[in-house]
Amino acid sequence: MSAKDKEKWNAKYEATDCLAGREPCQWLVDHAPLLPSGGRALDLAMGEGRNALYLAERGCRVTGVDISEVAIDRVRRLAREKSLRIEGIAADLDTYPIEKNAYDAILCFYFLDRRLFPAIREGLKPGGLLIYETFNQDYLKYSRFRPEWVLAPNELLKMFGDWLVLHYREVDDPKEEKAFASIVARKPLQE
Repeated sequence: MSAKDKEKWNAKYEATDCLAGREPCQWLVDHAPLLPSGGRALDLAMGEGRNALYLAERGCRVTGVDISEVAIDRVRRLAREKSLRIEGIAADLDTYPIEKNAYDAILCFYFLDRRLFPAIREGLKPGGLLIYETFNQDYLKYSRFRPEWVLAPNELLKMFGDWLVLHYREVDDPKEEKAFASIVARKPLQE
């Protein structure tokens, strides 16, 4: 990413009081019971924090990273209003160092940077949970997204298939004009 990306995302968040909605992603809600209470979670490309706030409400100790200072400030304000603690970090994920063997859960929704996959693998503790969902190639039928921003078929399975894959899906919904892939995978206790 770049300073231009930061400016773009700051402008998007400044233009509205809620860009992506306040409710957590359903994929996260559906799989939250798998998360350890009080565990440490990392939310990559956190945005306005709808998923981070949800995890903090469930007792997780959440760190959220996003390039937009506007989004991070919004998350901090919402967390204070709800008496929740979220560590919000304004940082470019191109250079942000994910701490190794530090997290019980890492989540990422609707952001794709394949260079992060090795750091995600290393950032989870043994037995840690990955919850990931983002656009797949079918989404190009409905959007002018750049092809490098979408997953190839089974790409998440190829990257994390050596872990215990608890749930996986690829969706193409022409009626809603949505297409995405989702995975929940547990890092082995020993690799």
